[in-house]
Amino acid sequence: MSRFICDVCGEEIFVHEGILTWTRDNETLSNFTLSHKNSPENRCQPEANNRFKDLYTLTMITGYLDFIKYLIERWENGFTLKDADSLERVLQQLNMHMNEKVIMLTEEED
Repeated sequence: MSRFICDVCGEEIFVHEGILTWTRDNETLSNFTLSHKNSPENRCQPEANNRFKDLYTLTMITGYLDFIKYLIERWENGFTLKDADSLERVLQQLNMHMNEKVIMLTEEED
């Protein structure tokens, strides 16, 4: 299965210790950051970000689709995306994981 890499420290994140955070204000979404959850061992979670989803939830198909739905609904409501590179980096990691998950599911059926 694919590995997740922390945007802050560059180390590997295990699914249960990761979190996706971002900033939402009245009209923008920004600073999407995939990082370790704050713990005694790691202090990677950005303090300024005011929204989050656990990485474990995002690695499930329903959680991933709920996040995409959230983004689409915000854009339908007039929100804009600031710092698109941060969202692209996060989606690249999540998409790799989802692709590998689908491949594993289809291989098991053979």
